[in-house]
Amino acid sequence: MLVFRSIALGLLGACFLLLATRPTDLRIERELVPVAQPAPPAAATIIDVAHGVTANQLAQLVRLRPDEHVVAVDDRPVTNDLDAGAMIAANDSTAKQFVDLTVNGSSGERRVLVLLH
Repeated sequence: MLVFRSIALGLLGACFLLLATRPTDLRIERELVPVAQPAPPAAATIIDVAHGVTANQLAQLVRLRPDEHVVAVDDRPVTNDLDAGAMIAANDSTAKQFVDLTVNGSSGERRVLVLLH
C-alpha cells in the first residue's frame, strides 16, 4: 500500500510540475500554401427566339466559341455537332417552350437555354 501511494503521489506531482512549466504561448508556424480556387460556373446563356423561326433555323442561332461543342440536347447526350443540330431541328417548336443545350469547352461546361415563342 505504501508503494502504491508513493507512485500515485509521484505521478500527481509530475502532472502538476508539467502544468506549471508548460509554455503559455504556443505557436505553430508553417508556410501558407495558396489554394487554387475553382472557376465559378458560367451563367446560363439564354437565347430568346421570336415567333415564326423554323426548327431548322434554331441551330444557326446558337453561337459557340471555336473550342466548344454541344454534348447534350435536353439532357440527352449527342455524339457530335451534326447530331446536335439534327436533334435541335427535329424538336417540335409548337409542343415545347424551350430547348436546353449542354455545351462543353476548354473553359468548362455551360448551359444554353433557347426559349421558343
